[in-house]
Amino acid sequence: MAQAKTSQPKFLPPIEKSSNTYVATAGGNPFDEAEDEEIFSKRRMTLNIPSNCSGDLMHLIVANNWVFCLLSAEGRLTLLRFFPPRAIPPGQTALEKYLAGYKITNIFLDTTGHHLIVSLVPKSPGVSSDFLYIHSTESPQGQQLKVRRIEKLKDHEITSVAFNTYHGDKSTTGYILMGTSRGLIFETELSTASDTQRKQLYDLGLGLSKYPINGLEVLRVPNSNRWIVVATTPDSIYTFHETLKPEERSLQPIFASYVNGEREPYCEKQKTDLSYSTLRFFAPPNSKYPKQWAWLCGAGIRIGELSIDPNSITPLMGDTLINLDLEKGKHLSYDERRIHVPKSFVLTEYHAVLLYADYIKAICLLNQELVYYETFDEARVGKPLNMERDAVTGAIYVYTDKAVFTLRITREERNIWRIYLNKGQYELATAHAAGVPENLHLVLAQRAEAAFKEGAYEVAANYYAETNETFEKVCLKFMVLPDKRPIVNYVKKRLTKLTMTNVQERAEHQADAIKALIIWLIDLYLTQINTPGKDEALRQEWQAEYDEFMREPPVLACTSEQRIAVRQLIAEHADPHNLAQFAISIDDYEEVIGQQLKAGKHAEALQTLCKQRDLTLYYKYAPDLMERLPKQTIDALMAQGSKLEIEKVVPTLIVIDTPEQREQVIRYLEFAVYKLNTSNDAIHNFLLHLYAQYDTKQLMKYLEIQGRDETLVNYEIHFALKVCTELDVKVACVFLQCMLCMWTTAVDLALQFDMKLAKETALRPQDNETRRKLWLRIAYHEIKGTNDVKKALSLLNECDLLRIEDLLPFFSDFEKIDNFKEAICDALKKYNERIQALQQEMAETRKQSQLVCKELRQLKQHSIRMEAQDVCDICDLILLVKPFFVFICGHKFHSDCLEKQVLPMLNKERSRRLTMLKQQMETLMAQTIGSTNHTAEQQVKRVDLKTEIEEILASDCLYCGLLIETIDQPFFDDWDQVNVEWE
Repeated sequence: MAQAKTSQPKFLPPIEKSSNTYVATAGGNPFDEAEDEEIFSKRRMTLNIPSNCSGDLMHLIVANNWVFCLLSAEGRLTLLRFFPPRAIPPGQTALEKYLAGYKITNIFLDTTGHHLIVSLVPKSPGVSSDFLYIHSTESPQGQQLKVRRIEKLKDHEITSVAFNTYHGDKSTTGYILMGTSRGLIFETELSTASDTQRKQLYDLGLGLSKYPINGLEVLRVPNSNRWIVVATTPDSIYTFHETLKPEERSLQPIFASYVNGEREPYCEKQKTDLSYSTLRFFAPPNSKYPKQWAWLCGAGIRIGELSIDPNSITPLMGDTLINLDLEKGKHLSYDERRIHVPKSFVLTEYHAVLLYADYIKAICLLNQELVYYETFDEARVGKPLNMERDAVTGAIYVYTDKAVFTLRITREERNIWRIYLNKGQYELATAHAAGVPENLHLVLAQRAEAAFKEGAYEVAANYYAETNETFEKVCLKFMVLPDKRPIVNYVKKRLTKLTMTNVQERAEHQADAIKALIIWLIDLYLTQINTPGKDEALRQEWQAEYDEFMREPPVLACTSEQRIAVRQLIAEHADPHNLAQFAISIDDYEEVIGQQLKAGKHAEALQTLCKQRDLTLYYKYAPDLMERLPKQTIDALMAQGSKLEIEKVVPTLIVIDTPEQREQVIRYLEFAVYKLNTSNDAIHNFLLHLYAQYDTKQLMKYLEIQGRDETLVNYEIHFALKVCTELDVKVACVFLQCMLCMWTTAVDLALQFDMKLAKETALRPQDNETRRKLWLRIAYHEIKGTNDVKKALSLLNECDLLRIEDLLPFFSDFEKIDNFKEAICDALKKYNERIQALQQEMAETRKQSQLVCKELRQLKQHSIRMEAQDVCDICDLILLVKPFFVFICGHKFHSDCLEKQVLPMLNKERSRRLTMLKQQMETLMAQTIGSTNHTAEQQVKRVDLKTEIEEILASDCLYCGLLIETIDQPFFDDWDQVNVEWE
């Protein structure tokens, strides 16, 4: 069995793969040899046999590159253990002392190369069968072979061993199975450190004295806990299977249900005259689960595959039989028969290699043809004994009694594709030919031809596209077909292959070929789309495929470059839809929309307009679309939002012939005003004009939203007043006249239709005199000619600026005074109250004036006494040593100390003013010091400057005034700087 990883002796450096060692791979091992080199080649192997060892080779077995050889000479029997990849001394041990009265029938080696079982049978009757267990180890000093005689299996000749590759390692075999010559299966575990126990698990012989188990194997299905045991006898092959617990190490549960009679093992029998059979498996590298199995029996070689389904009840699949004509040997003599019956065979991935008495041959598993044959010169190389395959490395060893050969395999998969191709198994042929482009093209060409003959034209087209068949030849095959799908698929695939090359590396003829193929495909598609009488569903399918084809980047690039030719081709097919789609694909929307409008397809034109991104086309085509599709056009304009320039859209909005058009124009203008917040006066004037003409309620709502501040409105007030005047919208006229402060005109106009509006208008002026005049006009309008006293009295209540004496002139001279008695009395009463209030106010003012005069007289006599020890309240130094300020509250400060404290509290303007005054004072002082004549003007100016400086610095006490006024200000303006300084 193949192991997951090749094991190497720990004391050796890593093995470099030798050119003489073949490692089998799942897909073959492609070397660089010429194609005509033989698949199998036999090479003699040189073993470094110690000088003290000699004799004929009896047995050889190999696993994991460890080769065991058994030499016999003059009563001596020597076991040698070689490691061919390294020229190291072989391990050896003498076995003759263990073999008194016995002879060796077979040897068995586990896949690690450390556990060897030697089967012994007595030379004479009366002695029980036995076997030896040899455990091998390595160390820097060399190899050690420890031999143990196992006596607990006496009376049983070991004919086969199934090593447990899943639980065994270098130190122990784990639980293994042993088959005997009586058809019994035992379980045991072998190691150097533990006693050997045995268990009989099953009996295939059922009491027969001679029913040898020639082959035995233990397998576990990948990714499961399902175990399989395969056993072969001369005429039968048995399989046992069971799912074990993950922690289970013993193999006994596999046979439990069979022993209990719950079920019978799967058994296949073959009629045979042979006294033996051989079981072989082939596993890919790094896999413990075989891929193939083969059984040499009386009928020939049964081959098949192993199931990887954990639930399969038949793990061994396949019914292929390689006939070896063994039936002919029944009537031959012994010498003749030994020539026609194989001594042994091994299984590779694609071949079975058989060893006969004087020759070796290899048969292909797929077509059973002979691919290798070579004879042995017995006189020169000895008599062939057996053939073994290293399950780990895949190396094949053939040995005679005098020599050892390796059978090298060179790319055994090289012709497998041709075998599958001849058998019509195209999928497998394609898979095996994929590595060689020439072979793959042959496979695909034959596959395409077969599909074409079968009528699978689309499949054939796909395969033809992958071959090197000439383009013209293939196209001629498909052009005669009524169905154009195959030719379209073929041309598209050829186009794809051409466009996959780099643009820079693309030859000129390839670029021309790409253009030609694209133009031809467009023509093919349009022909299918526009063929009369074609099923609508099929036509739509072709259309969808055509649309997808035209969106491919290489096609877009080509059609953009060849737009004139493509446009002419589409026009020849009379296909306006695809012509428009093509124009869209190359961003020629202006042409598309123009053609659609010319054809009267306004809805399609609008859709095309919405799909493109050129905003100038909205300005160009929106007026035409507004005539037919006002709502949809306005929706499209609104969808663009602020991207459009409103000023350029205005010409679109002049189409207002129908109510729907007017409604949609107003809707867009409202969108521009309220959503886009445009301040363009043309837009606002246009909207206002439409409101005034068609919707006066919305006009007043608009005017109210805009407000009454003429500096903030977005429309022209005089234009609006003119429009409203012409359209006789009086309410709006009053509103606008008020904004222009045309109060008298506004009130006069309001009096014509709405007294309430006139009164509201009269209340709007800010100055009382204007309001009084407006109310007098209202009073005149209400009273003149009617002499309605109640209205006059009502006006007095509504406006507190009017007096009864203001209204009396509006009545006739003959009006009775009695009607105004109450109003006149109320007016006189109010006058009296007002006079008394004024008198009281004058008395209070006189009293306050006397108090102020008294305080001023007291201040003239107020003085503050200064002591010599008085100090500055800021610096605590003697006050009199420097200029100082003394406040009436008693606080005293040096002038410079006070300036330092007050300066940060001054605003920028006063701080700048103080700096300027001090500079002027310094300049004036410098002039005074340099001159002996001090003019009176200089003295006056100096006093004025000093006074102004003192007013800024000492306008109020620092502690009693300034600090209290600035109590809500922070101590520091720049806290970041403060934090840095404190740190």
